[in-house]
Amino acid sequence: MSSIQPIRPQFDAKCDDCTARQTGLCSAFDRDALLDFARRSYRETYRQGAEIAAQGEAADRIGIVASGLVKLVVLTEGGDEHVLQILRTGHLIGDPEREVNGFSSEAATETTICWMPRQTWHGFLQSHPQIFRGFLSALNRQFEELQMSVVKMRGRSTVQRLALWLVEQLPGATEGSTPQIRIVLTRRDLASLLDMTVETLCRALHQIEERGAIRLLAPDHLAVTDLGRLRRLAKFQNERIGAALAEPAPAPRLSDFDRGAMGGKATAMRSGAGQAPKGSLAAAFPGTRR
Repeated sequence: MSSIQPIRPQFDAKCDDCTARQTGLCSAFDRDALLDFARRSYRETYRQGAEIAAQGEAADRIGIVASGLVKLVVLTEGGDEHVLQILRTGHLIGDPEREVNGFSSEAATETTICWMPRQTWHGFLQSHPQIFRGFLSALNRQFEELQMSVVKMRGRSTVQRLALWLVEQLPGATEGSTPQIRIVLTRRDLASLLDMTVETLCRALHQIEERGAIRLLAPDHLAVTDLGRLRRLAKFQNERIGAALAEPAPAPRLSDFDRGAMGGKATAMRSGAGQAPKGSLAAAFPGTRR
């Protein structure tokens, strides 16, 4: 007696091995949402330097970066071009509530984007209301990244800004290792992103090498020979302090014994004895004494 096995729907081929499924908005999709997204969307691939959307033109679609890097660019009245942000895999392109593009977007590397027409996107969110929070969260993270990039520029010299950018390319690097960085952005794009000229960028890169933090292997390839020195050049300690102070200290948690002994009341000192509150300098730098 033969049994009939139900046929399970398969993901669209373009979603099978897509790295965007692990990050950004796509990571919030359940199986049904992912199948529906694959059905409603279409893919386009752009060569490096190609225009994706023009500033001031109609914004008629919403996209998710499937691979590559996209640069958001603002054009001034004088014709100057400034790179504001680099979008990566999983990032969103376009604003569903705007009818005109506020910025231009260009392919910083060869890039693939999954697109939906604007009305189709609205219908997709209405069909899957459970992912709306993930959509808002993804937009908020991108906006916060843009805000933080502006903050990090302030109070830093050109060498310090470049050193910080290099440090941020190595989130998992440890002291004593010799990681390598391949710079996929063009010198022009990287210089614009860090608010300097190409000539200044080249000088800063060589100054960092002369100080023993990196070794240039090729124009777009370098080895970090002293990660600690590179972090000091970047004023990276300041970033750690700021991140620690920005985290809210948790409310004290009382044990059952404390509640019984104190009539349901206990001091925060007792519940957190021997432990620095999260968000303090002592938590960021164990061993620091006041």
